[in-house]
Amino acid sequence: MELIAPHIESSFFNYMIRVHGRHEDLCAQLLDGIASRSPRARQFWTELDESLRSHMDAEERYVLPAFGRIDREEALALVREHGRIREQLLEIGIAIDLHELAPAQQFIAMLREHAAREDKLMYRWANEKLDPKLAAQAT
Repeated sequence: MELIAPHIESSFFNYMIRVHGRHEDLCAQLLDGIASRSPRARQFWTELDESLRSHMDAEERYVLPAFGRIDREEALALVREHGRIREQLLEIGIAIDLHELAPAQQFIAMLREHAAREDKLMYRWANEKLDPKLAAQAT
């Protein structure tokens, strides 16, 4: 995942970047686990699945509604991407059990693109404009 350093840092921005970094770490562990046919691959997948769902839920509850008042189309696009990610989470779980590397690699590439989009647009906006109370709830 390509991360872009912020000009002005906030605890919210840093928190969200750290979460994306944690997801990246889990993705790397997952790919290694699938490639080596490790039984731990399922553990990494479960952790990634739960963390992604929680992260997207927080964004949708606390950040995206406010961001949508500023850039409705981009907010809707991010919500649609969340929907595609959730669909893929179900499918990739089966591929993990079958030790299929390619579907997991494709999923992770999609996650990286999505995270980069959020980092560049929504998080930069939230860093400066999101109500601090909402930012605190999202973290």
